[in-house]
Parts: sequence; C-alpha cells; structure tokens
Amino acid sequence: MTTVDDQRIAALLRSVPVPEPRVDVNRALRDGRRRHRRRRVGGIAALTVLAGIGVVGAVQVGGNAGPPAPTTPALAASPTETGSPAARPPVTCQASWLSQPIDGPVAVANGVDPTGRYIVGDIGTGQEDGRVVLWTDGRPVVLPAAARYAAAVNSKGHVVGTNADGTGWVYRNGKLRFLSTPPGYDAVLVHAVNGRGDIVGTARRSDDSHHAVLWSTDDPEKFRLVGKRGSAATGITEDGTIVGMMGEQPYRWTPQGVGAALALPNGYPRASVDSAQGEWAIGTVPGAQTGGAVQMLPVLWNLATGAVSLLPFPGASGIAGSGEVLVADGAPLVVAPDGTASRLPGLPEVRAPEAGTYTAEAISADGLTVVGAVYENQAYRPLVWRCRR
Repeated sequence: MTTVDDQRIAALLRSVPVPEPRVDVNRALRDGRRRHRRRRVGGIAALTVLAGIGVVGAVQVGGNAGPPAPTTPALAASPTETGSPAARPPVTCQASWLSQPIDGPVAVANGVDPTGRYIVGDIGTGQEDGRVVLWTDGRPVVLPAAARYAAAVNSKGHVVGTNADGTGWVYRNGKLRFLSTPPGYDAVLVHAVNGRGDIVGTARRSDDSHHAVLWSTDDPEKFRLVGKRGSAATGITEDGTIVGMMGEQPYRWTPQGVGAALALPNGYPRASVDSAQGEWAIGTVPGAQTGGAVQMLPVLWNLATGAVSLLPFPGASGIAGSGEVLVADGAPLVVAPDGTASRLPGLPEVRAPEAGTYTAEAISADGLTVVGAVYENQAYRPLVWRCRR
C-alpha cells in the first residue's frame, strides 16, 4: 500500500465511530491490512474500511486486548452447536487469468456474485487511479470513471461501491447512478447487494454518529434507515437478512427489520461482522496482544442455529452460502464445515521469485468460484479459480 493510501484510509478510520478513545490508528491499519489483503494491494477497496469499526474498537494502547488465540487444529464449534456436518465430496480447482482491458500493475478481482458468473475488481497503479472492471462470463467491461472502489456484485450483474468522497453508487444495465445520502449525514460506505437489489451500507457524519442504511438498485435515491442510531450494516443475504454491528456487538436484522444480537464466543466481550452469505456470516474478535499488536481472530456464525465458532486460521476473507470458509493468507484454501480443507492451486506459468504469493478475495455461494490475484514481477494480476466436485 502506498503512503497516500495509508493517509486516506487513516482519515477514513478517524471518521468512523470509535467506541474507545485510546486508539492506535497505525496499528489498526496494520491489523486491517492483514484481515483484508485487498487493501495491501494498492488500497483499491476503501469500501472495507467500515469493517475497521470492529478493529479500531478492539485495538488499544497497552493492556490485555482479549483471550489468547485458540490452538484447536479444526473448527472450534461453540457449545450450542449440535451434530456433525456431513462430509463433503472432494473438490478440484483450476486457476486461470482474467483478461485486463486496461493496463495497470495493481489488478485484483475482489468480488464475485453468488452464481460465479459475474466478477468485479479494480485495475490501476495503486495511486488512487483504479478503474472498476466487471467480468461477465470472463468478458471485461470497464465501468465509468465516476465509479471507484467496487464493493460487491449481485447475480444480475449490478455492481455497488463507494467513491473516496463517501458517495455511494450502483452500476446497473450499463448505467451509473448515485445513492442518496440520508439527510443529516455527510457520507456513506456501501458494502453489499443481493439478487433482489437490496443494497446495504452505513451513513456517517462528522460527529462520529452512524446508522445502517438500506437502498434499492431500482430506486437508489430512496433509502431506509435500519435499526437504531449506532448501527452499521456490512452484509446482506439473498433473503434480505442484514448483518452488521450495533455499537460493539455483532448484530443481525431479519428481512422484516427485527434486530437481535449475534452470540459472542465464550470469553470475548465484542466482535465485528464482515459479511454473510446463505445461513453463514464471518467476522473477527480481538485476540491476544503480541509484540505490541492485537491479533484479530476470525469468527464464523451459523445464522440459522445461532452457533458461533472461532476459526483456527490467520484470517478469513469470505464465506460461501454452503458454509465453506475462504482462507486467504499467501496460499489460499477453502475449508468446509466438516473441517476438510482444499488448497487452491497456483498457475504453472507463474515462476517468478515471488511465485506463490496469491490473494483470494471472495467466494461464490456454492463455494465453486473464488477470485483474487497473484503477485509476480512486481505486479498483481487478476485471476479466478473454478472448482467442481
């Protein structure tokens, strides 16, 4: 990430709510880059900054930040979870390049729709000039220059995102439209869109107050505030279930707008939710403080049963509707609910000294399409893994 990117994201972090005043922003940035590798490859996803609400609220200067990291070798299910998931058939995957319609050394695919047909990403130099690209069945289209920092794409190919000035947008059927910012708020951060056209994000203003917001791709000028002031929305499922935060607590809202807190892992006072798909959601809790930094531990929720699990991985960047967790550190893998792990293969032609540095950013609902990038010859190139059982 460039110095300019660090400064911009630091400014955005200062603008979102901070539950506790003793915050080391630089440390939060380092933790955020480990959790969201897409930031590290050129700051092309300012949209993920809102997830820093959980990071910033958890990271303090000095003192104990939470229980030590779990050491379990497999998924650590909560006591409320019963039964054993059925074994999944083995998965074989193959990586292939995504074509680049424009030049740029920082080209990353960072979103995929539930079906795996539509892929969205960014291409640029890493110096605030990234252009959004939508691949449909592998064919790329560059979105208008007024659209920056894509957040998500749905099963109809509609793309949503947030510009650096806090303006939300939706690209639908070849046209770009901007989302209404609720009166009294200065900016929004858009996070997700489902197949029904429901868009979720969070509005905020200069006094650090914030509120979860629901828009529609049909009429982006209309909106509905979700929950109470202090809420934040970071994900939405196909049936309209919204996940996010209420203060420092992980939260969910039904399609009818009824809210309830999600369970916390035993011994952890707070958590943040990053995204959801199907009956599953992922997020983080603050773990042990090591070497002056707080380790953020990945968490998995089953939205149907209410069960919560700590994951024994360095981080999780995506969740499939079928329950597979996408682990993205260096050599990505997909882990099924029964604990079976499938390593995503590399590309045979990548033989640079940096070969093996792969990022996996998002996974489809069925767990059979993963998108990301590989770093070689001092550049990032976008790729897609297609899998089958």
